[in-house]
Amino acid sequence: MKPGQNKHRKHLNVLSGRSAQIHLSETVAVIFIFFVLILFGAIFYYKFQEVSFKEKQQELLASRAIDTTTKMLFLPEVSCTKQESEAEPNCFDMMKARHVAELFKEFNQTYFELFSYAKITINQTYPEPFELVVYNQEPGKWANKKPTFFVVALKDEQKSPGYYGYGQVKVEVYS
Repeated sequence: MKPGQNKHRKHLNVLSGRSAQIHLSETVAVIFIFFVLILFGAIFYYKFQEVSFKEKQQELLASRAIDTTTKMLFLPEVSCTKQESEAEPNCFDMMKARHVAELFKEFNQTYFELFSYAKITINQTYPEPFELVVYNQEPGKWANKKPTFFVVALKDEQKSPGYYGYGQVKVEVYS
């Protein structure tokens, strides 16, 4: 080996060492940026899933409100009947409705399985306004309440035969 070559090799080793350090620094920076991008992606995905979950909860609550309203509308305990047994559509018999609240309290577990946590109110708007709460099971803690309304005829034979009022059924479900 010649004396000049050794000096040249030392210079190459120093240069390759610096080059290796620069390469290593670049690699670390790329990996760091990669993980930062993955972190941003994970945060974005989490927020998207959170919003999606809340929307799904609202959909399920609205669906349960409609189901509960439908169950109430076709409940034989309050529906009007023509003559012997034919049910009148969208009609509540107020004589039955006044006593159904007692029935709901007496057989609480059966009707709880049917309506769950809800408040069901019959509101007459014509000819004389009044409100009758027929079912009320409110949970201790609730976050959302979804009301649904349905227009019904209110038959009241107690006032006079063939007497009909006009009103709505309000069903509020809780989550």
